Amino acid sequence: MTYPLTYVGRQTSRSDGEARRLVILEATLRLIVKEGIRGVRHRAVAKEAGVPLASTTYYFKDIKDLISDSLTYFAEKTLWMNKELETRSFDLLKQLSAAEEVSDAGAFNCNGASEHLVSKLSQFICAHIAEQVSNRDDRILEVAFHEEALRNSQLANAIKLLDESLLASIQAFFTQLGSISSQPDAYQILGLIKLLEYQSVVQSLHSKLVQDFEPIISSTVRNIIRGIQS
Repeated sequence: MTYPLTYVGRQTSRSDGEARRLVILEATLRLIVKEGIRGVRHRAVAKEAGVPLASTTYYFKDIKDLISDSLTYFAEKTLWMNKELETRSFDLLKQLSAAEEVSDAGAFNCNGASEHLVSKLSQFICAHIAEQVSNRDDRILEVAFHEEALRNSQLANAIKLLDESLLASIQAFFTQLGSISSQPDAYQILGLIKLLEYQSVVQSLHSKLVQDFEPIISSTVRNIIRGIQS
C-alpha cells in the first residue's frame, strides 16, 4: 500500500539547496527531542542547524510549515522502517508455515504447535519493542507529533498515514495467518506495542528489560491465536 507524503515548505532542485533544507529539518527534529514542539522557532532552529536565520525563513516562511515538513521527513524514515518490519514479519510467517508442513497435526491442530506459534510471535514483538525503545529520540518524536496533531490538521493527516501504514502491515499478517477478525487483531497488537514502548521510554527502561513484557504480550497473542483456531 502506498502512503503519499507531501512537503509544504519551499522546494529546490539544486543539490546544495536540498542538502541545506535537510540539515534544517534534522536540526528541527533534534530541537523537538530536547525542547518539544513549542521549542521550534526560526532562530533556535538556525542556531541548532548552524545556518543563517535567513535560510530557515527562506525554506519555511511559516513555523507550522517547518514543523509539518519535519514530521514528513521523520515519517518517510518511519514508513521505510515499517516496511522493513513487514518484510521480517512475513519472513517469520514463512518459517512458521514451513514448520506447519513438517508437523503431522499442523500448526493449528495441536496445543504444542499453537504454543510454539505464540512463543515465536511474542518473541518477535518483544524484539521489535526493544529495537524501538533503543531509539529513544524517535519515540519522543512520535509522542510529540501525536500530541501536536491534536491542534494541527497538517500533522494529523501525516500521523494518520503513519498509523494506517503499521496497522495495515499487522492486519495483513493476521489475515494471512487465517484470522477473520484481522483488523481488531491489528488494533490490539498495535495498541499494546505503543503502550509498552511509551512505558519503557518514560521509565527509561533498558531495551533488555523489555523481555519482561513477554508474558503480557504472550497473553494477548494467545487469545488472538485461539480466536483463529475456533
